[in-house]
Amino acid sequence: MPLRRPGHVGALVLLLALVACSRNGALRAGPPHVLRIAYAGDPASLVPLLAIDQEILALDTLFCQTLIGLSADNREIPILVTRIPSRRNGDISRDGKQITYHLRTGARFADGVPLTSADVAFTYRAIFDPRNRAVSVEPYRRIVSLTTPDAHTVVIRLRAPWNAAVHVLFAQADYVYGILPKHAFAGTKVVGTEWEAAPFGSGPFRVERWLRGDRIVLVPNPYYRPQPKLQQIVLRIVPNLNANFVALQSGAVDVGTLTPENLGRARSIAGVRVLRFPENATRLLYLQTQRSPTRELAVRQAIAHALDYAALAAAWRGAYLPAGSFLPPPIVRWHGVVIPPYRYDPRAANRILDAAGWRMRDGVRSKRGIALGGLIGVNSEDPLNVRIATLVQAQLAAVGMGFSIKANPVRIWFSPDGLLRNGSATIVGETWVGGSDPEQSLNLRCVQAVKGDENHSFYCSKAFEALFNDQSRTPNETQRDRDFDAIELLVHRDVPVIPLYYEDRLIGVSDRVTGFRLNMLWIPVAPETWDAR
Repeated sequence: MPLRRPGHVGALVLLLALVACSRNGALRAGPPHVLRIAYAGDPASLVPLLAIDQEILALDTLFCQTLIGLSADNREIPILVTRIPSRRNGDISRDGKQITYHLRTGARFADGVPLTSADVAFTYRAIFDPRNRAVSVEPYRRIVSLTTPDAHTVVIRLRAPWNAAVHVLFAQADYVYGILPKHAFAGTKVVGTEWEAAPFGSGPFRVERWLRGDRIVLVPNPYYRPQPKLQQIVLRIVPNLNANFVALQSGAVDVGTLTPENLGRARSIAGVRVLRFPENATRLLYLQTQRSPTRELAVRQAIAHALDYAALAAAWRGAYLPAGSFLPPPIVRWHGVVIPPYRYDPRAANRILDAAGWRMRDGVRSKRGIALGGLIGVNSEDPLNVRIATLVQAQLAAVGMGFSIKANPVRIWFSPDGLLRNGSATIVGETWVGGSDPEQSLNLRCVQAVKGDENHSFYCSKAFEALFNDQSRTPNETQRDRDFDAIELLVHRDVPVIPLYYEDRLIGVSDRVTGFRLNMLWIPVAPETWDAR
């Protein structure tokens, strides 16, 4: 999914005043066993079915648990189940169509009610209730039936074998649907209920209060074992990532997200350490493959050679590793083939364009009277996006490609009618965040090549589809790895995307905080062990 960092207008002056106090000698301190986290943007909702950006997904998991999660080293771990279903342990049938989950006994919601298979079945039904506006229903449409033979057993029957099923359904994945408490609702409508104002689940914390535009306060679930060390987690809502840094610098918060711009300054803050968590994320340029001029493979190849990647790295201050493949970095088992990044070679770009009939005249290339150019779409509220687009525009102009830049505010950028998704831009840049299975890092399928969906290149390849379908159903793990290797090579050759860098989550953490860890999806790992001295 695209990596979203929402923002809104807020009182930055107060935070600047706090910085001034810090500079005048205030010590870095805070209330014991209270963790204060800067949170850039006030969520529209805390209902897990509506969560689309990584920060809200992470917040939801503090109170609403999934069946399966990811450890700090990104290995799958059972959370609400006793073991992870597999063919080896018999919980996945030989034909790959049936999955059996054995729920852990003793799990309780924050009001003391035991969690049972009925709650899993309820969550499944709530996903399909149109009043809840679940952001991703398609994976759950692959289920033929979900049955509950007893209070601690859930059996899912799939329409067809699907290797990613266990990694996606009710798991920490591309979208994270934790198990909802059936008894808290009159029906399957979750949005707009009393529960939404102070949501709770079986997680180590529950939401005590939500003061819009100011803070979200979480307190321990008294029935969670082991009991959390923290007495409170306070998410202090700040306007944007710049204010986020100011709050961290001042000591007003203990944890804050960093950017390449303030990374160096963060390292000089007394009492703050910088943590880097590898993400399952790649910053990409998407090239529109269904419309001229990037419909031509030659033009896409020329663009890949015309970009000066060392110069582009200045946009992100060289804070990240350069990317070769569109799939994220090798922090999980399926990454096999090594693909070097595209090479800056303007001579090759010019040769390719000449051979394709794009002739240069007065510094501009054209063919049959049509100039070689188009539109670069940018998110106006993402300074990095704008900087990258400006550099790309200048570098392509050097080989005779004339592109103009058009900006969208964030509320339009991510909408179906925004430049990211509507297909009217020739080039768009954005970060794509995958899930816990490599299949979820693929947003280049034909079914996604429509307005408003995730295939921003509108790429459609029969070879890609064949490989995708094979990895989805093959019972052979080695063959599945080969399929992903072949997909990476195919995409590298066809150039629907140009990978720029592999993104890391950069976090500033006060030295009073212990145990703070995130996995590659930004999701908290063992938050019951976190503490603040």
